Amino acid sequence: MKTAVIVVGVLIAASAARGGEIYGTLSDQGKPAGAGTALRLTCGDAAAEAKTDAYGSYSLKVNATGKCALAVSSVPGSPSMPVTLYEKSARYDLALERSGGKVTLTRK
Repeated sequence: MKTAVIVVGVLIAASAARGGEIYGTLSDQGKPAGAGTALRLTCGDAAAEAKTDAYGSYSLKVNATGKCALAVSSVPGSPSMPVTLYEKSARYDLALERSGGKVTLTRK
């Protein structure tokens, strides 16, 4: 009986610790964003930061799911957009668009 309680406790803890991941590419004016472009994913109290590689690829994981916000923190004004995290990874290929001195983040 004691073993069953421990197993159930471990399973509950494991399901609570599941989080979400988004990955993809970031382009800037039609070209891959430069290496080191900083991104920040915020989901309530959970947050993660990452930088793009030389091809504009990124990956962010947090211990949360649901509605979140993704921002390009290294660009002035930190353009952002809403994203939804699920228990399975989701691909978000993104683009920075510049117009009239304003930068926006959109999904391709």
